[in-house]
Amino acid sequence: MAWDRDKERKAGKVMTLGGCIFALVFALIWCGVVVSMGAWLMLIPGLFIVGITGYRLVLCIQWSKEQKAPQKEADPWDRPAPSAPQTQQHANGFCPYCGSPISEDFTYCPKCGRRME
Repeated sequence: MAWDRDKERKAGKVMTLGGCIFALVFALIWCGVVVSMGAWLMLIPGLFIVGITGYRLVLCIQWSKEQKAPQKEADPWDRPAPSAPQTQQHANGFCPYCGSPISEDFTYCPKCGRRME
């Protein structure tokens, strides 16, 4: 069975949302019981849990909106021009576009992905 990163992310998100909902329900029940008993000092932990859990839910919702937004790919041709002629630098064992060391038999640079001619 192959490992699927998207399924793992979805499962993690479902677990986070489920945990947040459980914590909110527990905290609200706690606050209701504390108020009915008149122990106002014990209301502080319940409100703290409600605040932290609500903040976590907001972060999770914002994260899911960012994941759904289309991501613009970087243009591979928006790179600086080579400082020396391509054949000279490629023969020396360096990429003419990014300057990383490469072998002379490489067709593409492993760092920047440009084609060596």
